[in-house]
Amino acid sequence: MSIVHRPIAYEEFPEWRVLVRRAFNDHIHPDDIARLRDERAEIDRLIGVFDDKKLVGTGGADSHVMTVPGGAELPTAGVAYMSTAATHRRRGVLTGTMAKVLEQAREREEPLAALWASESAIYGRFGFGQATIAENWEIDPSKSTFAHMPQVPGRVRFVEHDEALKLMPGVWERASKLRAGFLDRSERRWKYFFFDEERVRGDWSGMFHVVYEDAGEPQGYATYRLKQDDPELDDVQAMQVIECVSYTDEAHAALWRLLFDVDLVVNVEAEGQPPDDPIWWMLADPRKLQRTPADGIWVRVIDPVKALSGRTYGTEDRLVIEVADEFWPDSAGVFELEGGPDGAVCKSSTATPDISVSASELGATYLGGVRLQELARAGRVAEHTDGAVTRFDWMFVAERAPWCGHHF
Repeated sequence: MSIVHRPIAYEEFPEWRVLVRRAFNDHIHPDDIARLRDERAEIDRLIGVFDDKKLVGTGGADSHVMTVPGGAELPTAGVAYMSTAATHRRRGVLTGTMAKVLEQAREREEPLAALWASESAIYGRFGFGQATIAENWEIDPSKSTFAHMPQVPGRVRFVEHDEALKLMPGVWERASKLRAGFLDRSERRWKYFFFDEERVRGDWSGMFHVVYEDAGEPQGYATYRLKQDDPELDDVQAMQVIECVSYTDEAHAALWRLLFDVDLVVNVEAEGQPPDDPIWWMLADPRKLQRTPADGIWVRVIDPVKALSGRTYGTEDRLVIEVADEFWPDSAGVFELEGGPDGAVCKSSTATPDISVSASELGATYLGGVRLQELARAGRVAEHTDGAVTRFDWMFVAERAPWCGHHF
């Protein structure tokens, strides 16, 4: 039998979704199949892999725009749902699915693709590079005294679910302009992301929402859950911070102070936080905040000309960059980049390269969070012009560490 990769039909979605979750060792409730189909998934972007008529692999993408250095937003394929049935390993299922996903992204004129990697060894061979860091935090809130904190003229108040969903998108939109790596979140995705029925939360409570406002303007919000921390002590609880997003320092400080001050909480956990978050510098005893770094989103440049022209750069310069791309040869070539803080122009070139990288290195450095010098020291970059790697880093540096707070 031959393996066939093709878009799935609407009626094939339930079987497709069951296979996705089975690949991650999970079962799924029928209502959650419908919820994904109706509130998040784009059926026309979903790929099924069939052995005869048997579904053996899945993949697809969500349509996004991503903030890039300089504040522009570029169309981005949010690659997700990638799975292969355990019965069909090492038969080209994933490779063929990724090719279909990138082909679809090119047809939609998306110069970038991004994903969250379930395993970090998989996606480098498809031209993705680890572009951001996400930190997992844990702290005993009794050890969270602030030694430094900006003046906070506004107030924090609790809001119910429906009001929260009205206020949060505006905050997200404002915050997204301040940091590369942010993805947009549609109204349907907001509803999907903050679905809060008991079957999806396990031992955790329903969500609590708080918003920081100044002069009636929402500048930040936080959402968290609680659960019993010790079965013998009913009133002792742990907190899981789902999101804390703001676009002013005052909102950031006020929201985290509230989260640390909730009564009867003995442990606060927050996954996927920005690596340059100022909370470390606000704490009187910063060692009490346990910070565990992990890879964040992985980025792939599909169209180097559009992607490199679409962002700004830290210094004015001109570099000729050779990009090797065995998996997706359409993205390979030599590209002349001339740019600075006010914009850039990139074009294909026949000039002698200053540096040579693979698509994975270009993806890793594109948002400005990974220095090319680090990759060069790891033997992953060829420098042909003395000082070109350093010049690249000065150009590609981002004002703030890139970060993506949206999981897809």
